[in-house]
Amino acid sequence: MAIFSSASRQAPQPHAHEGRCPLCEQPIGQDVARRIEARKREQYQAALDQARAEADAAAEQRVLAARNEAKAATETAMLGRLAEIQARLAESEQARTAVQEQMAALKAAQEAAVEKRVAEIQEGLLRQKEDLQREKEAQVLAEKAKVLKLQSELQDMQRKLEGKTANELGEGSEVDLFEQLKSVFEGDRIWRVGKGVNGADVIHEVIHNGKVCGKIVYDAKNRNAWQNEFVTKLRADKIAQGADHAILSSNKFPKDKAQVHYQDGVIVAQPARVAAIVQLLRDQVVRMHELRISKEGREQKSVEIYAFITSEHCKQLLDQMETQTGRMLELDTKEQEAHRRLWDARKKLINSVQKARSDLVFEIDRIIGTAGNGPEEEEGAA
Repeated sequence: MAIFSSASRQAPQPHAHEGRCPLCEQPIGQDVARRIEARKREQYQAALDQARAEADAAAEQRVLAARNEAKAATETAMLGRLAEIQARLAESEQARTAVQEQMAALKAAQEAAVEKRVAEIQEGLLRQKEDLQREKEAQVLAEKAKVLKLQSELQDMQRKLEGKTANELGEGSEVDLFEQLKSVFEGDRIWRVGKGVNGADVIHEVIHNGKVCGKIVYDAKNRNAWQNEFVTKLRADKIAQGADHAILSSNKFPKDKAQVHYQDGVIVAQPARVAAIVQLLRDQVVRMHELRISKEGREQKSVEIYAFITSEHCKQLLDQMETQTGRMLELDTKEQEAHRRLWDARKKLINSVQKARSDLVFEIDRIIGTAGNGPEEEEGAA
C-alpha cells in the first residue's frame, strides 16, 4: 500500500509524446497513443460490428416474422378464398345437377309424349286398317252372296231348260255332299242310302280310337223353293237312326233366314258351310263320348251347341274361315303365276347363255381357221 501511495504522490514523469493517459492524464508516447487509438478503433469497430450484427439479426427476425405473418395472412386469405371457391363450386355442382335432372325430366317427358303420340298414330292406323279390312271382307262376302245367288238362279234356270226332275237335281247334290264328307273325315264311316230306300241321303258314323262315338244323318236339297217338309222328314230319319245330329244341306232357306238355320232339331246349312259345322258337331260327339255324358246331358249340350252354331258370332267366324280360305287360294294362284314368270325368265336366260356360248365357239373356230358358217347361218341351216 505504501509503495502505491508513495508512487502516486511522486510527480509524474513526462512521456515522449503529446498524448495523455486517459487514467492518469500523464503525457504518453506516440507509439502507445497509436496502440491505444488502434485498440479504441478495434473496440469501436467490434462494437459497431456487433451492433450491426445484432441489428441485422433483429432486422432478419423482423423480416422473418413479417414474412411468417404475411404467409399466415396469405394462407388464411387463400383458405378463405378456397372455401369460397369450393362453396361456389358446390353451388355450381348443385345447380348443374338440378339442371341435368330438369333436362332428364324434360327428355323423359318428351320421349313419353312422343311414344304416346306414336302409339296413338299406330293405333289409329291399325283401326283404319281393321276398318278397311272389315269393309273389304264385307264387300267380299257381299260379292260371294251375289255369286251364290246367281249360281242358284243359274242352276234353277238350267234345271228348267234341261227339264230335270227334283230327284235328279237332288241326286247330284247328294253325291257332292257325300264326296265332300268322305274327303274331310277320312277316318269315319260314311255311306249313301240307296235310291228308293226310306231314310236320310247320307249316314255318318263318327269313329274315334276304333269305336263308334255317335252318328250324324244328312239330306241334300237343291230345289227352287223352300219346304218345311224337308226338315220334318230329316227329323224323322234322325229319330229312326238314333243319330246325335241331323244336317240339311240346302240352297234355299225359310223366309228371312240364310247361311245357317236351326229348325225342329235339324240344322239347315248352305252347302259351302256344311263341312265346318260338321267338324264342330263331330268334336262335340267325341268329347261327350269320352266323358260318358248321359243322354239328357247330351241333349242339353246339343241345344247349347245349336244355339252357338246359329249365333251371329259363329256366323262371323265361319265368314272369316271362308275369307281366309279364299285368300289362301288367291296366294296359291299368285304363287303359281310367280313361278311361271320365274320359269319364263330362267328359260330366256338359258337361251341367252346358249347363244353366247355358240358365238364364243364360232369366234374361236374362226381364229383357228376351222370355222364354217356363222352361228346364225348354222342355226338357219339346222
